[in-house]
Amino acid sequence: MYLDLFNKDILVVGCGNQLLGDDGFGPAVIESLEAQNILADHIGLLDAGTSVRELLFDLLLSSPIPKRLILIDAVQHSNVLPGEIIRIDIDQIPENKVADYSLHQFPTINMLKELRDASMIDIEIYAVQIDNIPQMVKPGLSKPVKEAVRKLCNLIKLKVYDPEFISGNRESV
Repeated sequence: MYLDLFNKDILVVGCGNQLLGDDGFGPAVIESLEAQNILADHIGLLDAGTSVRELLFDLLLSSPIPKRLILIDAVQHSNVLPGEIIRIDIDQIPENKVADYSLHQFPTINMLKELRDASMIDIEIYAVQIDNIPQMVKPGLSKPVKEAVRKLCNLIKLKVYDPEFISGNRESV
């Protein structure tokens, strides 16, 4: 069960539906990280699919919990090119604009803020700009989003192993 992952210092969670094209970005990143065997005692990887709200609720009620939570998702955002990775700051998303950052009802901002504030967990959200989401079931990522998987995997590997990234002294996407 995934509750064992809450004992890790860092939990990387991929969100999305692999059956809906670019919405499968988060799970694709987790799958790629698993294939690269980046696991260490302090890192947990989880493909949450479309169940991230349940995961966040469990984190709110659990002890111990990770020190850092990295969420990965796909978004449709204006003024961003397909395949571009953006970092989403919880405090910068207006409550009335939460739906703009979601393809499958991204976890509520209130729940993320409560988790961060109540537990002192460091929460980072990375998302890729989609190229398209099919109307019907069609697995597979578009070319720009596929290329973004590699880029975000490289960033995550730096963040979980490089002391400068871990301490927050260096940032790059």
